[in-house]
Amino acid sequence: MAGAIRAEIGLEADLMQGLVEGRIDIGVMFMPQSRPGLQVEQLFEERLILVSTGSPNWPGPDQTYVMVDWGPDFRARHSISFPAIAGPALSTNIGWIGLQHILAAGGSGYFPERLVRPYLRQGRLNRCLGVPDFALPAYVVWNADSDQDVVSMALAHLRRLVTAEIQTAEAEPGNPDRRRADARDGHARRS
Repeated sequence: MAGAIRAEIGLEADLMQGLVEGRIDIGVMFMPQSRPGLQVEQLFEERLILVSTGSPNWPGPDQTYVMVDWGPDFRARHSISFPAIAGPALSTNIGWIGLQHILAAGGSGYFPERLVRPYLRQGRLNRCLGVPDFALPAYVVWNADSDQDVVSMALAHLRRLVTAEIQTAEAEPGNPDRRRADARDGHARRS
């Protein structure tokens, strides 16, 4: 009989506890904790970009700026890049909530490029110019005591999905990664 994988969505602390207790076999998260019996591997790297429902010439944070807490590294780099931000009107630790807010009420914030790509294509959001992007590594974590045949198969599938997503994103017209890859490979394409 083939083993089964349990998939859940949740906050990282809850996912980590589920992994430690053996209720969850694999977790994907941005800030894993190092725990005995757990294996951690970087799966991919998100690019956080500043988007706005207004002009791409971002005037700076105002009352519509949504601060999404993407973790301590992001907070530190964000503070260095934007020391004048006293305190945003809205802050959240769940990116989806911040994104839904700015789509409904207007505003700006940092979000994974992969998440906002459809809204950029539709013209509902604009990528802000002249501001830094931030890297946000995503990790896969699994319990070393889980059924390794099943976990290995699930990890291989997960890695294939990530590779396919990256290749799709890089092939999109206008993607800066595509332009860099084309230049690196000696091809000049117009996007």
